Parts: sequence; C-alpha cells; structure tokens
Amino acid sequence: MTHRHLLAELTGLNSNYLITLFKKQMRMTLKNYIQEQRIEEAKKLLRLTNDTISSISTRLNFYDQSYFIKVFKKHTGITPKQYRSDVANS
Repeated sequence: MTHRHLLAELTGLNSNYLITLFKKQMRMTLKNYIQEQRIEEAKKLLRLTNDTISSISTRLNFYDQSYFIKVFKKHTGITPKQYRSDVANS
C-alpha cells in the first residue's frame, strides 16, 4: 500500500483530495515531504551512529544504496559519506 493510500485510509479522505490538500497546505508534494523526513532521519543516523550507509539506506526503506545516495545529495547537496565526514570534522 502506498503512503498516499495509507494516509487516505487513516484519515477517511479520498486519496486525490488528500494529496491536493496536502500540497496546498505544505507547499510540497507528499512524496517530497516523506523524502525530506527520511533524509532528516538519515542525517541523524549518520551523526549519531556508526551504521554503514548501506544499513541506513535499508533501515529507511530506500530500494538500494545508489538511490539513497542520489536522494540524499538532491536534498543536501552532498553525499552521505561527505555529510558524515563534515560532521565528524566540525
């Protein structure tokens, strides 16, 4: 079940209406919002754990490590490895 359909079921709203309402209120798509939240969690895990990038990717339900790195870089401008290195050096 997609996030969209799960949220629609939980709220009792039509999924198309929910997506439209979400975008209007949050000024971003549900998909982007969820990705942002996952990347924020990844940043936390990179700062606070020694977990591998691969295990963090799996833990956050990215379908593979390459996609995780691509999405992480899209949201932060740097790779998870660079992020961890920058945090360690600050």
